[in-house]
Amino acid sequence: MTDTDESIYSLQAAADTGDCEAAFALAKRYDLGEGVEEDKALAYQQYLVAAEGGHVEAAFALALMLNAGDGVEQDDVAARKWFAKAAEQCNLDAQFNLGLMCYVGEGGDVDFPAAANWFLKAANEGHAKAQFNLGVCYLSGDGLKQDEVAVVKWWTLAAMQGHPGASANLDAARDRLKPDQLRIVQEMTADWYSSVKKPH
Repeated sequence: MTDTDESIYSLQAAADTGDCEAAFALAKRYDLGEGVEEDKALAYQQYLVAAEGGHVEAAFALALMLNAGDGVEQDDVAARKWFAKAAEQCNLDAQFNLGLMCYVGEGGDVDFPAAANWFLKAANEGHAKAQFNLGVCYLSGDGLKQDEVAVVKWWTLAAMQGHPGASANLDAARDRLKPDQLRIVQEMTADWYSSVKKPH
């Protein structure tokens, strides 16, 4: 038995006892073909074991597989459920993805207020894509009251992290603001940047 075989055997044995970390580690091996032959079905099974045990990264990985139909039957309803599980445990990418699903009605009803809420949660922690989408919500009034100042604030923050959509649209959004509104944006972005721990 090789070291790799022994590692897989040990992980499987631990996963069989309900060890969420072992199940997640095993799932990643099968998902990426690391030390074993890639097997999406086995990856899915182990992600499910870990996710049902409360493992947040496993819940997110499971949601991605279900949303994309990656080696499993596509199921947007289940994907939305698992994104929600991970989002509730403060996984920023899950919050963003759940926001998207709520915004377009994927795997459930269109829910603009919920979408804006999830974008806001991730945006506040520095998630650039969520910051951009939150700006879109403020621009369109989808789930939020229209607010041009908020649009520029969030797009400025996203652009500072290199988000192409924010960078491309920021000048036009800034041109719609008055000088006193621009000063408010500068103060808001400075306050946000000084308080946030680390942009995502």
